[in-house]
Amino acid sequence: MEQKSTFSPAMQFGLLTGLAMVVFTLILFLAGVDMHSYWNLFGYILYVGGLYWGMTSIREKQLEGVMSYGKAFGTGFLITLFASVLLGIFAFFYLKYINPSVLANKLTEVQNKILTANPDISDADLQKALDMVKMFSTPIVSSISGFIGYVISGTIFSLIIAIFAKRGDRTLA
Repeated sequence: MEQKSTFSPAMQFGLLTGLAMVVFTLILFLAGVDMHSYWNLFGYILYVGGLYWGMTSIREKQLEGVMSYGKAFGTGFLITLFASVLLGIFAFFYLKYINPSVLANKLTEVQNKILTANPDISDADLQKALDMVKMFSTPIVSSISGFIGYVISGTIFSLIIAIFAKRGDRTLA
């Protein structure tokens, strides 16, 4: 059997999965749902669902129902990569233009945690700590770290989902 490339369909499923997660995030934002709400867990359900849907659809439509574990993982990783790129770009625009208060609120949270943990901290030390947090709390750094986080979590999800998405050749020789 000839090996067919899964690159193009994986790109399509990755972009669809990423788009679904972007729309979900925007719905949560417009509904005023707090970032720490349990509703955000549904984003991961979309992620896992998109990976499984993509891997099994590609197995059936592109690979004639046969997919090794390695091919399933590789396909899942490609889906993850494309979804992560889209989500990283979205994160930049979300934090820069749509909801820039997220980073300011995070800074306030960190300041409160520092003051709670160490109420006797000097103003100079507090300012040093907050300056360090500010340095890493920019839209570009946050979007890059989000991209990396989605790639890592998607890789782990792909390793697990590939167990269920793989299927050997069932034809008789």
